[in-house]
Amino acid sequence: MIDATLLQAGAWRPFVTALRSSMPPEAAEAEFRGTMAPGAFGGSITYDGDHRLHGLGLERGERPTDMLRSLAGLTGGQAVAVRGVTTRSGAAVVSIVPSAPQVSFGMGSDLLENVHLVAGAHPEPYRREPTRYDVAVSAGADAATVNALVRHLLPDARPAEPSEVAGAEADLGVALPDDVRALYFAAAEGTLVLQPADQERFYGMRIVPLADAAARAYLEPQARYLSWTYGATEVVAPDPHGRVQPLAASPAWFVVGDDGGGNLYVIDLAPGPQGTFGQVLFVDHEESAGARWLAPSLTELLTERPATLAKLGPEGGLLLRVGSRTSKTLADVRPETEVLYVRAGTAPADLSALAGHRRLRTVVTESAVVANLPAVSELPALEYLRLDVAGWQQLLRAGQVPPSLLAAGLSGRAGWTDTVEVVNGLLAAWKQEPIQVIDIAMQL
Repeated sequence: MIDATLLQAGAWRPFVTALRSSMPPEAAEAEFRGTMAPGAFGGSITYDGDHRLHGLGLERGERPTDMLRSLAGLTGGQAVAVRGVTTRSGAAVVSIVPSAPQVSFGMGSDLLENVHLVAGAHPEPYRREPTRYDVAVSAGADAATVNALVRHLLPDARPAEPSEVAGAEADLGVALPDDVRALYFAAAEGTLVLQPADQERFYGMRIVPLADAAARAYLEPQARYLSWTYGATEVVAPDPHGRVQPLAASPAWFVVGDDGGGNLYVIDLAPGPQGTFGQVLFVDHEESAGARWLAPSLTELLTERPATLAKLGPEGGLLLRVGSRTSKTLADVRPETEVLYVRAGTAPADLSALAGHRRLRTVVTESAVVANLPAVSELPALEYLRLDVAGWQQLLRAGQVPPSLLAAGLSGRAGWTDTVEVVNGLLAAWKQEPIQVIDIAMQL
């Protein structure tokens, strides 16, 4: 729960005073938009709505955001959005938006970044379920080899109990490959360091214990894409070799190790039609979706020690960017296109050309660069639309917000009141509670 002190004008007076002191002589108003939580705070400041003006206080190293350090400890452990504005005359108001499941925060202009219209929904690539193909275990997989190697490298390791392995398999709904079971029956945890050391070969891994929920939680959809802005714009290119299914995340990926840098080695229990049951994939912590093929089995990873990850297939027409910075137009949209960015071009892009497209699930644009914006309501697969506030106002007034949306994104700088009204208008259309905005007015 937010500390009541945070809602008092006195708590914010030093911050607002510093914000006013930072104003350049030609500015009449300073505005801060950002977020804060215990140990984390930041955002951006504009003067008369212009990022290009530079505040005097900032040039002297006196940052208004430094005043948020002590305030961040009063948020009750949650993240809050903060909008603070002051005029040269000293009239000021701070608006606080507490964390809520129906909205996610960005930074600066895009402070109220995403509106979650359907609670708990994930972007389509993260909802995909793996297909179960009739594939075999690699001929190179051998439980005895893995058992002997791990016992040699970790002679003092505690083996996993049969009940631990059985519990993991019960959660998965499928038995683990024999060589993976052998790994855990030889060592429940520990770090495998393969010799001789060679930078050109797989060097080893830390065995992720069966009960390590934190490591496996990283494979959950929300942990990978973080926000709808990122998840909805991800595409998963097909594996040109057919070994890995085009999934952003999969309940059939079972973590067995990590490399000490946040990246995971996972066993694939639902490979593509040309893969092998129990093949090893590499999940990069810097990538929001997918995994890359590394070895046909855990045995071959530990004995043949491949270090080169399989190349990703081409995205093809899955994602398309149109506008003046590219040679692409809406005529380049293909039947398989899933994600579309529309930027400013020589003329507004006519969205009516997209009507009826069956796979387009994400559109990112601004109202000023498109014509026939209401045509987005004729995209049956559209689940995420990112617009400026003016575009959302147009659709809301006309009652033409696409009913298929699961989430809505807001971009660009707009008046605070208009932004909040759009957020709450979208929530009302989906019969959700409005966000709470707490205004704290003061006179310096």
